[in-house]
Amino acid sequence: MGFPGNPSGTNNLGLLDQRLAVEWVRDNIENFGGDPSRITLFGQSAGAASIDFYSYAWNSDPIAAGFIAESGNVFGWGLPNSKAATAAAWYNVTATLGCGNASSNQGTVLSCMRQQNYTAILNAIPTAAGTTGILGFFVPTVDETVVFANYSQQMPAKVPMLIGNNNYESGLFRTEFALDGIFFPDVFWDDFTLQEFTCPCGIRANASVAANNPTWRYRYFGVFPDLAISSEAGTWHAAEIPIIFDTMPATPGPTQAEISIANYIRGAWAAFAKDPVTGLTNYGWPTYNTSKDTLIRLAYDNITGPNLINPYKYDADCVFLNVSSTNTSNGSYPTLPDLGANVTPTETASSSGASKTATGTSTGTGSTSASPTTKSVGGKLEVSLWVGLGALVAAYFI
Repeated sequence: MGFPGNPSGTNNLGLLDQRLAVEWVRDNIENFGGDPSRITLFGQSAGAASIDFYSYAWNSDPIAAGFIAESGNVFGWGLPNSKAATAAAWYNVTATLGCGNASSNQGTVLSCMRQQNYTAILNAIPTAAGTTGILGFFVPTVDETVVFANYSQQMPAKVPMLIGNNNYESGLFRTEFALDGIFFPDVFWDDFTLQEFTCPCGIRANASVAANNPTWRYRYFGVFPDLAISSEAGTWHAAEIPIIFDTMPATPGPTQAEISIANYIRGAWAAFAKDPVTGLTNYGWPTYNTSKDTLIRLAYDNITGPNLINPYKYDADCVFLNVSSTNTSNGSYPTLPDLGANVTPTETASSSGASKTATGTSTGTGSTSASPTTKSVGGKLEVSLWVGLGALVAAYFI
């Protein structure tokens, strides 16, 4: 409902609501003992992308002192929608409900839509198949005021950023699809994690560095029995949420390693929120630099603490992918060469790193594409990206 697509009305209402919420926190949090100068916005998946859209929309007055983006940003998933695409989705629903179409009186169309209950509206939205169904049709839409057509030419807010993603984001979607009887081979899901999460994360981290913002980038690897959702899910999309919020299930209960890692990661997030400029430096994390071992691997081998690596290890194959695409039309899913396979940690975190550097600026013409196939077994469950965990606002108390 936050992105209705009505071409005769205001779009991106959800992002405008988010701005109003942040303004309310700024104006009122002191009455609750909070500090309006230390507001951190953080979110996961849709929440992370939402925060990132915010960081560009209100770059001259972000209010927030820090951003934490977990597994989402403006550069992935073929976002944002064009005005034409969202308008077409709007008229598809209005016509289904008998409210008219693009040729109808637009005031009458809107009035009719306002008479509909939410269940009727939801039932009128067509079902999308395959990976297209993850996003749906109603998402942030270009208006060149709040949402822009080309983020590579935009400047984000001058605000420190902690950004990252999970090692096998595809695990969630792979599990969900399997429950629906839809199967893709391992290589598709490997490419999917790379194209929709790893590469966009690298691009956004670079944009933050280019804006001279203190930046830290992580990659989460935790795999624990109490959080396993399938034998193939690995470190699935949203696997870090129970860790960060200390909501691991009581049965069978977390392992000792899991408890230790969770405490460490929560400490890092809190350090950033308390002092976005130097908190993580004081926590022992290097700021992000693509030519050095500054990608922070968390829960790597299920060990507490940071494990540093040059980001080229995971970003190298981004040159073969198009992060602006979610095309699933032609059934191809190339096996990529894994150019970063031989990257290993250097002796010290302050060293110059691997001989290669991670550009994170994928603009290639390839795409992760697939048609369902027979079940494939292998390595490695979020509902829709835009009904995922929303953005959170933290104004730390002192």
